[in-house]
Amino acid sequence: MLEYHSTLAALPILRSAAQGDGHSVLIFPGLTASDASTLTLREFLRTQGYKAHEWGLGRNLGPREGVLDACLDRVKKLRAESGRKVSLIGWSLGGIYAREMAKAVRMTLDASSPWVRRSGATRVRRMHGGCMSS
Repeated sequence: MLEYHSTLAALPILRSAAQGDGHSVLIFPGLTASDASTLTLREFLRTQGYKAHEWGLGRNLGPREGVLDACLDRVKKLRAESGRKVSLIGWSLGGIYAREMAKAVRMTLDASSPWVRRSGATRVRRMHGGCMSS
């Protein structure tokens, strides 16, 4: 709720952000979060002229069998539907997923994501080492 109200307070500033060109933006939630956690961001992006999409895989329970493949399928589907590359936004672990999809997209943006080049640099790497590559 605090983030939601903070976003409302910041709307006058946010509305001055660049207008989108109608391309698709796929948003990945952080660990244990779901698409509900990205609703405000998706709605804002839509008002700015982007086609914002949820990841559609339910609660992000971390890397498990089939998650990255499902993410890539989602990116490919959005790209096929629009004929344009897709931008990605990922929060925390969602940013790791976004980086893994980077070859098939227009751009990625990851916030608070535990991505590092040096093995063992974060505790999160040990928890999710299977999906983190440099």
